[in-house]
Amino acid sequence: MALAQTSFLSGDPRTNRRRVRQSFTLSLVMVLVTIAVTGCASTKTSNTARTATEQLLISSAIDRAMSNVRFDEFANYKVFIDEKYLDSVDKGYLVGSLRHNVLQSGGQLVATADVADVVIEPRSGGVGTDTQESYLGIPSLGIPGMPIELPEVKFVSRDTQMGTAKLGLVCYDPKSGKALGLGGETTALTHNNDTYLLGMGPFRSGSVLDQREKAVGFNGVGGSFMSNPAHIAKSKPVMMVNKPAGMPSLDVPFNAAPQIATLPEGITTNR
Repeated sequence: MALAQTSFLSGDPRTNRRRVRQSFTLSLVMVLVTIAVTGCASTKTSNTARTATEQLLISSAIDRAMSNVRFDEFANYKVFIDEKYLDSVDKGYLVGSLRHNVLQSGGQLVATADVADVVIEPRSGGVGTDTQESYLGIPSLGIPGMPIELPEVKFVSRDTQMGTAKLGLVCYDPKSGKALGLGGETTALTHNNDTYLLGMGPFRSGSVLDQREKAVGFNGVGGSFMSNPAHIAKSKPVMMVNKPAGMPSLDVPFNAAPQIATLPEGITTNR
């Protein structure tokens, strides 16, 4: 019994060294396998040359300017829109909105002026955006006689981007060339505010935020963590054709798709 115990004890160091070598070999193999299978992935993102906020500011200003025009006066008239004197940013949207309003009022669009009852001649007095930056804090200060400048400190700052649309409209009879009314100009403004408090933000407000919330239920760009959660809504369906009475209609329910992605359970959106 004593001999067996002595033999076991004398063989224990060799067993330990063997186990250490096995553990080291196994660890080395695992490290090599990890290096071999480990990879990296990167996601490439890009942005359009013009931000969506800028485009929304301009399109919203155009919509607001159009809302100040009496398009119902073109009902039952053949209308030609002459855009040769129109030169502006987002000209396509401006002309398309003008055509839409004429059609919505009951007017009929024609392709040439010689068959029209009325020619509408739009012009741009200014369609674009401006940026204004303001802050409350301490400006950067230079120390006299020393190449040192103390950085500025902003307690509260606000970046405001404004959209402007000034449109001119005149109508005339294509046969006589005489004006059918005084015409005039219509101007509208939009704005988007990004406010920062001690470096926290942005806290958003303005026309773009209101439009996004009206469309999808929240601002669509994440908002700030200190604002109240908003309900995620669906956009109102766009009715394209009003069918005359007596025409068959498809009794298929319309299910509008959500205007934003479905969020994971337990996560809410904040404005």
